[in-house]
Amino acid sequence: MKTTKFIGKVKLTKQGQLTLPLEARTDLTIDLNSELYWYEHNGNLILTKELVNEKELEKIIKKNASN
Repeated sequence: MKTTKFIGKVKLTKQGQLTLPLEARTDLTIDLNSELYWYEHNGNLILTKELVNEKELEKIIKKNASN
């Protein structure tokens, strides 16, 4: 099962806003009322649909890295 997929490029606006590409919103069923959560991990931003604690996020990253 493929766990990584390139969705697209976004540009940060002067107001600090990003637009989530349509493909990501569609694939992940993200609508206008969805809440998303940002994490920083080893210099990378990770966006999730679920609020998880840092230890759980580490487990998810390690599990997906081994696939």
